[in-house]
Amino acid sequence: MRREALGGAALIAGAILGIVTMALHPTGGDVMRDARGQGALALAVHALALTAVPVTSYGALVLTRRLAPAGGVAELALAFYAMSAVATLMAATASGLLAPGLIARLLTLDGDARVVAGEVLHYNSSVNRAFARVLVAASSVAIGLWSAEILRTGRMRRGTGIFGCVVAVLTLAVLLSGHLRLDVHGFGAVVLAQAAWLVAVGVELRKGDE
Repeated sequence: MRREALGGAALIAGAILGIVTMALHPTGGDVMRDARGQGALALAVHALALTAVPVTSYGALVLTRRLAPAGGVAELALAFYAMSAVATLMAATASGLLAPGLIARLLTLDGDARVVAGEVLHYNSSVNRAFARVLVAASSVAIGLWSAEILRTGRMRRGTGIFGCVVAVLTLAVLLSGHLRLDVHGFGAVVLAQAAWLVAVGVELRKGDE
């Protein structure tokens, strides 16, 4: 398979993995009610999220190669996307690999030990949300820069560039205004919007390699 076809497929696959992750993602309350079953589900969906990181990153590299000959902005976008990929690893690890075990442990404790375990769980949740904010900000900047290059260079469809700019600007505006709740629903909306753009770019990369 040629590079751009493979890169486009990677972007589409990564977007689908992200959507499935958020569609099946249990809430903290779900895991508290069923630590074994919902904890296993949390582990599984975050394994999907972690799998999506290298897959989508490869697609991002291919997209950058398409746009970079016309200037360095696409490479800057890739650097921001790499930052978001690291934040994704940290957030997914805290939420899917650490939190279920902490909750299961919390449910077995009483008294002061339960209070301490609750504080550790709260700290883990704060770490998760902090990296989620970095993830959303960095990925939005990356999408905005790539989209600006699409509009400037004409190397991909203008509509794809406009769509990406809208997604990036609106997401950053809601995040920086403090109105974006990084729970399953709020973060899921961001994932869905960004996934739609990734699929559009992925389809175009595949068509361009035919």
